[in-house]
Amino acid sequence: MSDKKKGSEPTYAAASAELEQILHDIESGEIDLDVLSEKVERAAALLAICRQKLAATETKVKKVTADLAAA
Repeated sequence: MSDKKKGSEPTYAAASAELEQILHDIESGEIDLDVLSEKVERAAALLAICRQKLAATETKVKKVTADLAAA
């Protein structure tokens, strides 16, 4: 439900699942051209979200491991 709130960003898992669904829809070959354009735009936005979340997680993991190594 929180993913449906205005302005909220989906979790990595939700974004990934939505990307999988978009890929499935595109690969089915039965998608309207106008809908295809919308789905490609949504997929690009979801990819950006996933990349940002991965980068943030990588930064956190590096910090934690550096803190552990210093302890």
